[in-house]
Amino acid sequence: MNPDEPNFIWKNRNAVIDMNCIIEAELPDIMPNKRYETYTIQGRSGELTETFDDYEPFDLEIEGITIPHSKLREVKRWLTGKSQLITHNDPDKYLEAICSMDKEVPFENEWGFFYTFDVTFRCQPLKRKIGEAPKIFHSSVMDIFDHGDEIAHPYLEIESNGGDITIAVGDKSLTILNTLAATIVVDTQLGKAIQEGLNLFTRGDWPVLQPEWNQVKISGKFKEVRFWNRSVYL
Repeated sequence: MNPDEPNFIWKNRNAVIDMNCIIEAELPDIMPNKRYETYTIQGRSGELTETFDDYEPFDLEIEGITIPHSKLREVKRWLTGKSQLITHNDPDKYLEAICSMDKEVPFENEWGFFYTFDVTFRCQPLKRKIGEAPKIFHSSVMDIFDHGDEIAHPYLEIESNGGDITIAVGDKSLTILNTLAATIVVDTQLGKAIQEGLNLFTRGDWPVLQPEWNQVKISGKFKEVRFWNRSVYL
């Protein structure tokens, strides 16, 4: 995408190239709002705040889109549901989004040749990198650099040789109990370790990655580890 031309990709289709959209307004790059809980205490001025470092979802509104009359039905089918949203502001990253949630989209006829409309995407707050490749290692210790802006929840595939497997990053350590000699899928965001379709028992804390350098230690018997940072960006 041309960084100077308002544009977006939705359901792997380019708004300008594939759908013949003309977008008049610049697309904003939105900074998500960190979620805070506030408390007041009688007899004490001001308020107390607490955060768990999570962020609120937000609405991304794209105004003044024009399409040819012949594209109307196709565009209506396209701008539905849930997908990855990529904008020209950050073309190597995506947002998980739902199109026009809880809101109808009016299409206005312009002289019988064009339709104009606005569209709203309800976006999850943090961006992810498009097409992240896994890091592959066979040793028990690996230094990993995370380029993101906030704490990331990695995804691993471990070729286990059986027995307990322990994953440690910083001060967090997770032991996966009684694995078989097969692939283990570890999703630290969902808090699941799965092997051959079954959830495995675990003990400890789910590891996370901090921005910049992290040392990952894996103990136990394994052949190979495939490691996705799943870095997140503001």
